[in-house]
Amino acid sequence: MTLMTQIETVIQPAGSHEEHPAHVIGFLFKALHHSLRHAMDESLRRHQIDLSFAHFVTLFGVYCEPGINGASLARRGMVSAQTMNAVLRRLERDGRIERRPHPDSRRADSWYVTATGASLLQRARVVGDSVFEHMLSALQEDETARLLSYMRRCIKALESVTETADTGCRSATQKILTAT
Repeated sequence: MTLMTQIETVIQPAGSHEEHPAHVIGFLFKALHHSLRHAMDESLRRHQIDLSFAHFVTLFGVYCEPGINGASLARRGMVSAQTMNAVLRRLERDGRIERRPHPDSRRADSWYVTATGASLLQRARVVGDSVFEHMLSALQEDETARLLSYMRRCIKALESVTETADTGCRSATQKILTAT
């Protein structure tokens, strides 16, 4: 059974003839995320790059913000602190990042990409770019622009629901939301 068939079963149960657009969109976002992770994992493996999608995203986050702490990475990656800690320890064990004392906190660590990690990340980004390009190859340029606009608007709408809560994602997504 394909992923799309599974989704259709969930969003339109047997005997039902009505789909709620919000439910369908939510499931499709989740399916897109799942498909993207799977495609990235497979492409990285096929190119003999020993990184999972989670490791790639974390390594990229550390590369983009040298000295970032694990809690910030967890919020940006929308995972638990424990999950992020496991990813960071694996990257550290493999010599791709290094831990240093945080300048402002005795309890937190700062993370930095090593030369080995930077080299691996450079190769992984080429693979990632090809996966993203393939994902968007089914869309025309104007459709891609509209999709970006629609997704940004959905995120902003959801953030307005939780504006009193600090989700930790706002600063990480703010650049994406305001990009043209």
